[in-house]
Amino acid sequence: GNISDGEIRPLPVLPGRMHLAESKFVTLINKDKAELNFPGIMNPTDKTLVSDLFVVTLDAQLFYSVLSSLPYLINFPYQSTEQMLNSFVSSGIMSSVFSDFPELGKMPKEFSARKSRLESWNDSDPNRKLTLEEAPWLNLSRGGNSSEDAELITVLHPDIARNTRDKYLKLLRDSQTSSGGFPWFSGGPPSPWVTMHLLYGFSKAIEFQVDVPKDMIAKAWGYLHQHYVNEIVRDLMAHDTGWEIVTFLNYVLSNYPASWTGDVFSDSEKSTMLNFSMKHWKEHSPYLKSYLALTLSRAKKSADAKLVWDSVMDSAKTSKEEGTHWAQEDRSWLWYNDTIETHALALRTGSEIGTKKELLDGMVQWLFLNKKLNHWKSTRATSEVIYSLTHYLKKTKQLGEKEKISVKMNGKTTSFDFNPEKYTGKKNQIVIPGEEVTSRIVPVTVEKSTPGMAFASATWHYSTERLPKEAIGDFFKVNRRYFRRVADKTEMKLIPVKDGEGIEVGDEVEVQISLSTKHQAEYVHLRDPRPSGFEPVEQVSRHKWELGIYWYEEIRDSGTNFFFERLPHGQYNFRYRIRASMAGKFRAGPATIQPLYAPEFVGFSEGHELKIKQK
Repeated sequence: GNISDGEIRPLPVLPGRMHLAESKFVTLINKDKAELNFPGIMNPTDKTLVSDLFVVTLDAQLFYSVLSSLPYLINFPYQSTEQMLNSFVSSGIMSSVFSDFPELGKMPKEFSARKSRLESWNDSDPNRKLTLEEAPWLNLSRGGNSSEDAELITVLHPDIARNTRDKYLKLLRDSQTSSGGFPWFSGGPPSPWVTMHLLYGFSKAIEFQVDVPKDMIAKAWGYLHQHYVNEIVRDLMAHDTGWEIVTFLNYVLSNYPASWTGDVFSDSEKSTMLNFSMKHWKEHSPYLKSYLALTLSRAKKSADAKLVWDSVMDSAKTSKEEGTHWAQEDRSWLWYNDTIETHALALRTGSEIGTKKELLDGMVQWLFLNKKLNHWKSTRATSEVIYSLTHYLKKTKQLGEKEKISVKMNGKTTSFDFNPEKYTGKKNQIVIPGEEVTSRIVPVTVEKSTPGMAFASATWHYSTERLPKEAIGDFFKVNRRYFRRVADKTEMKLIPVKDGEGIEVGDEVEVQISLSTKHQAEYVHLRDPRPSGFEPVEQVSRHKWELGIYWYEEIRDSGTNFFFERLPHGQYNFRYRIRASMAGKFRAGPATIQPLYAPEFVGFSEGHELKIKQK
């Protein structure tokens, strides 16, 4: 919409005209080049079409977009030992990175000027076509609660990161019980699961040369060994169940030299656990298989490691738009099925065991794209991604590098420089006013001449009197159909309605919307305008849960809105009913979908003409 004083208002709507947008998106990996084309601009056939804007958006410095999640970890309101660990490990990793790459240490000054931990998206972004007045996320759109500005972004400063690490290490030491175990919250009874997770986190910190007291580690391993003897061997393995816990425990053990564990686990015990895990390896999720493959590799069982890891990669999908990814598990709420952690750990596993570089780059692409389209809400997943991505980018020497991207369009070349010490945010754009949008501006050529990964998109905003004859979309696609409901003895039949086909006043019509998305996204708005001459059958807006997803369905005079807080990858079908109330010929503008976090991704359905006859 049009922007004034930080508020987004609807574009002016002229009678009989529809405001639409088309978008194209590409990923640039290292030295790369791509073209973004729009046939409607190149060969215009619609004489009623008027261009409003053409926007090219570049999204580089992707590591900083993940790094900006660190304040969320540090300021998480619940002081469980797990949260303290995530804060300690992540700030420790950042301290290590700042030490190895001093130029990155200058960047936090840019973040310090921000007053919220989230980047505001209720501002001057010309790609934001849908109006925020219909969105229930106004607080998020402004970057979060402004009252939370104390020490939000400043935690990225090297000195503060170091102080944070020291603070949480002391809290963790104080929470460790005399038995060596850690409780969920300080003062509570020790928990084997929490202790195991904390030992996993400490091993990641050690990998980045973060100082971790060895006595704390050895004492915790003593507690876990007692738990292993009394419960895992006696109960889980005896009843041939719980291999998830056994696999994870053995993996965490493989992260430590024997001297760090106090030598409490014998080689025989480790071998017994490994054999038990291999017995059930086909029942493991991809996440657990990554743990198992790493453990096998470190145990010098390379053939078994390859067998397990190959099965993980065989189930992966790779595409130029989405990168390398795995389908979401059926029970994704279980700790060993978490989608974000699965991808992060797969990147870590592939880096150690050995996987084709293009597949590893694809995993990085998926993680960055997920961050672009989502707002992470899990401290554990956020910590895991920071660890895996930092490890990979450091290993491939992509940290602290200057990035350079050029955009060639309309006979001109515009260069963008991204320096590691300065965060440029999400406003790297070229905006062409409508009167200058001609066939000369396409194709748009974007070229990256330096290492790293970047996203580029082009969005064309226009208005037209002509209804779209087909659905258009890239990451999101929407199709819409109308059916007349006809009573047939004991059941209702759905009769497809063709454009211009007669519907009688009083007829009930079912609207069916098919929505497909190539990538999981959050805070997505789907708007279906209602043709004049129809009234909604259902008058009450309400929350709904179907198809494994949840949404808020809002009934308005102008149409029906669907708000998805979380929209997983896949295809979904929605339906609602309207009733013909007035005779005449009416036009139904296309249904439009757009994620509010990433407005450059947009899609719309075909348009329709509906004729209502008087009975």
